[in-house]
Amino acid sequence: TPQGPSVPAADSFEINAGPQGGCPNGALEPKLDAGLANPTAGTYSPFSIRLTREDGTQEFAGLTTTPPLGFTARLAGIPYCSDQAIAQARGREHPGAGRQEIDSPSCPAASEVGTVTAGAGAGPSPFYVSGKLYLAGPYKGAPLSLVAIIPAVAGPFDLGTVVNRVASYVDPETAQIKAVTDPLPQILSGIPVDTRDLRVDLNRQNFALAPTSCEPKTLAADVQGASGQSATASQRFQVGGCSQLKFKPEVSLTLKGGVKRSKHPALRAVVTYPQKGRYANTAKASVALPHSEFLEQSHIRTICTRVQFAAEACPKGAIYGKARAFTPLLEKPLEGPVYLRSSSNPLPDLVLDLRGQINVVSVARIDSHNGGIRTRFEAVPDAPLSKVVLEMQGGKKGLLVNSRNICKQVNKATAKFTGQNGKLSESRPVLKADCKKPKPKKKKHR
Repeated sequence: TPQGPSVPAADSFEINAGPQGGCPNGALEPKLDAGLANPTAGTYSPFSIRLTREDGTQEFAGLTTTPPLGFTARLAGIPYCSDQAIAQARGREHPGAGRQEIDSPSCPAASEVGTVTAGAGAGPSPFYVSGKLYLAGPYKGAPLSLVAIIPAVAGPFDLGTVVNRVASYVDPETAQIKAVTDPLPQILSGIPVDTRDLRVDLNRQNFALAPTSCEPKTLAADVQGASGQSATASQRFQVGGCSQLKFKPEVSLTLKGGVKRSKHPALRAVVTYPQKGRYANTAKASVALPHSEFLEQSHIRTICTRVQFAAEACPKGAIYGKARAFTPLLEKPLEGPVYLRSSSNPLPDLVLDLRGQINVVSVARIDSHNGGIRTRFEAVPDAPLSKVVLEMQGGKKGLLVNSRNICKQVNKATAKFTGQNGKLSESRPVLKADCKKPKPKKKKHR
């Protein structure tokens, strides 16, 4: 090869315009587009979220999404992608392992609930890669999670697999979901990611379920930027067709134990909902017992404070019954104790602490109405139910006391239910009791 002294060479260029004509401002300016493919109340429909930003704006570093109230999903029959399978996917994050994830997915197909697509890169035409979204178990204190697994393969370039887990928190009183992602990748195998377009599609059949309330709602996304800033993008959300939904819950009330005056019977209340057809979910529920039943305040022994309840440290003495709630959304019913909890009202609140795949807390106010005991649930989550069973203790622990012999006449309660679509359902269920007539004694023959 020729030998000789080095000859210095130099050139220069000037950048006087950004991708949109001006210089990049580095601001965090996310844009949100989301909604149901079929925005009809009470129906299953694919649900999509799209978050975008202009070239030259601040990159996305994290995302918290809050779907509208009443948006739920059917988890029954869907197995979790295990922690071991997720760990296997994370083991494929190194360069050259993306194709391995394509050929042999880490999570089972039965766990798949949707797809994820990401567009990255500068210029007018970002490069898009797609992956799958799976249902997974508890994560970071959330009862559920989703895991996005995206093979980062672009033609001959294999940058490995991107794995991002999303903690899915459920508000126990409203059942509203809050989905929080892990930090989004900024650099992949030494290459800046520069994500500009992020799309999530929940397209599993009979998975995403629309609310049964047609009131306007909001879908929000809190975005964290790569420079530490944060911004919120939101979009109006509303479904239609609520007036076409029926609403007809049925209430059954049964007393078990002593029927005479001053006795303390146990109470079993059952609310059932039709299983066929399209029905609205319950928004409010009220049951007023007849004058045959009074509240035995001397039997109110221990009350759980709100601080104790929030710390899951209620004393056992504050338990006065148990409850179960069945829903088609879950494989198993939610069940748990019924507490008396301190309240700003004259009487303590009745609280159903239901546990299972998710946790739900249902709070009822106890008061006096027309001289009788009334229990009111003022805010019921917009979620389908098939049956709710409430069993209150009797005897020395019973909160009810008979004001008369309940077998001397028919005693009817007043049940008033309001649907999420505004429809009312009123009924007068009979308070059933063990009122079997004694068998006549046989006469003795001499």
